[in-house]
Amino acid sequence: MSLMVSAFSRFICLTILLASAGCTSLPWQENERTSIITPAMRIAAIREGAARARDADSTEQQRSVDEMVAQIRTERDPLVRRAIQESIAEYQVPLARDVLIAGLKDDNPEVQMTCCRKLGERAEPESIAALREVLQASDNLDLRLAATDALGQINTPEAIDALSVAVKDRDPALQYAGVEALKSLSGQDLGNDVKAWQQFTEQGDAVIQPKASLADKVRQYSPF
Repeated sequence: MSLMVSAFSRFICLTILLASAGCTSLPWQENERTSIITPAMRIAAIREGAARARDADSTEQQRSVDEMVAQIRTERDPLVRRAIQESIAEYQVPLARDVLIAGLKDDNPEVQMTCCRKLGERAEPESIAALREVLQASDNLDLRLAATDALGQINTPEAIDALSVAVKDRDPALQYAGVEALKSLSGQDLGNDVKAWQQFTEQGDAVIQPKASLADKVRQYSPF
């Protein structure tokens, strides 16, 4: 009997010690489930929702973009903001472009560069002014290079004019990026002569190279 009392006393003491130490569960109790929503979970939800709504009609797309706009305004994690911008870029409603343009002023360079890349992929003339502002005003070379690449995908004379900022810059990397972008847009073959490209952008009558259709590309390589 004394042995049983002694064992029971040790059990009571152990329970009191665990409680006083802040333990909320004993070894044999089921672990408490957490309800914390991690950034990775939020990113997965954003991408899943975007995948479902991407092929929806314009009304549904607008509603989905509105929801992401409300989320990005209060989102503190740059990884989540970048995921939101990547998802928004897939929508064809005008608000999607406006959100990407606003993202050029995000305080995280990775988010800004994502917005540059996505605006380039959309290739909308309405983005040129904002991309040119980044090219002119930013002190981040990587961001300026991203804006240059984006402008090189927008097939308009206004984009060529904006690229004059790049080829006239003193940084060789930016000059090179500007030349490559101009090569992809223009109908000119000026090689890598930066001064020649600078003069080209000053002419005021710069021409752009029409984008070849798939049929044109097939004919180009066809032996018949």
